[in-house]
Amino acid sequence: MRHTTKILIFLFLTLIGCKNTEPDKEMSADEFEQNVFKQVFINIVDSTYTDKRIYTRIPTKAEENDPKFIAERDSIKKDTLDLIVAVDRRFGAVEKLNTKKFIFKDFKELPNVENYTNWTEKYKKFIGVMSFSYITFDKAKENGSLEVSYRCGVNCGLGYKVYLKKINAKWKVVKIEDTWIS
Repeated sequence: MRHTTKILIFLFLTLIGCKNTEPDKEMSADEFEQNVFKQVFINIVDSTYTDKRIYTRIPTKAEENDPKFIAERDSIKKDTLDLIVAVDRRFGAVEKLNTKKFIFKDFKELPNVENYTNWTEKYKKFIGVMSFSYITFDKAKENGSLEVSYRCGVNCGLGYKVYLKKINAKWKVVKIEDTWIS
């Protein structure tokens, strides 16, 4: 009898301690989108950014085969830590998502000027500005997509459509398509 009582108490405590295994159902639409965004943010940035330091530095005809220019470009390509990305944010404080590779700054930190020269002057490793659309989900909230833009100046940028899928309860980037180039 004593053993049965212990089992019943254990089962009772286990049942009242259980939470809904579908936390998505408890979140508002905005919280759900924020949660998904945080899961895929670093992967999206890493898959879509272009280093402004290289992308906007087009060699002259004389520099194409110049060992000094090639060494400079190769040095920048290897310099992949603490890259500064300005984020035109709508998803909260992206600074909390910093990694060894990326340091995120609020785009509003500095006034918007042509070719982001103020960013380049302030941060030696500034690589560009990224913006993100809202995420559009299917009815089952198993798939989603969003638009991402990367800008490196007034007439300089790239655009992407990013497709997401919920796999084993985690959101993953499953496909990225180029949408525009200027």
